[in-house]
Amino acid sequence: MKEKNQKESAEGNIEENIEKELNENKATHAEVSDEDKIAEVSDEEKITDLEDRLLRSAAEIENIRKRAEKERAEAYKVGISIFVKDFVPVLDNLQRALGSIKTSEEINYDSFVEGITATEKDITSLLERHGIKQINPINEKFDPLFHEALFETPSKDHEPGFVTQVIDLGYILDKRLIRPAKVGVSSKK
Repeated sequence: MKEKNQKESAEGNIEENIEKELNENKATHAEVSDEDKIAEVSDEEKITDLEDRLLRSAAEIENIRKRAEKERAEAYKVGISIFVKDFVPVLDNLQRALGSIKTSEEINYDSFVEGITATEKDITSLLERHGIKQINPINEKFDPLFHEALFETPSKDHEPGFVTQVIDLGYILDKRLIRPAKVGVSSKK
C-alpha cells in the first residue's frame, strides 16, 4: 500500500508539475504575445515616424527647388537690367543720329557714317564689358563648333576648308557659343 500511495503521490506530483509547466508556458506565452504587440506597435510607430520624415524631406526639397528657381529668375532679371542700363546710352546715340537725318534737308554722309561707326564701337565695347566677344574667323580654318558654313567657293589663295568670307560675325560668352559666325568656306577647284 505504501508503494501504491507513493505511486499515486508521484503521479499526482507529475500531474501537478505538468499543470504548473503548462500554466507557466501559458503565462510566458501571454507575456511574449504582449511583448510582440508592444514590439509591433513600436515598429508601426517607427514606420509612421519614417514616413513623416520622408514627407517632410520631400517637401523641403520641393521648397529648395522653388526657391532656387525664384533666385535664378531674379538673377537673370538683374543681369539683363545691368546690360540694358549700359545699352540705353548707345541706343540714344543711334536715335539722335537717325533724328538728325530726318530733320535736316541736306545730309552730310561723312558725319553720318562717322557717327554710325562710333556707335558700332560703343556697342562692341559694351558687349566686351559684359564678357561677350566677337568671332571674326576670316582666313582661319573652318571650325563647325563656332562657324556655320553658308556656301563654298573655289579659292586660289586658300587651302580647302578655310574661311574666305564672313557674312555675320559670331559671338561667344565665356567660351559658350551665343551665335556661330556665318561664313563662306574655300573648296577645291
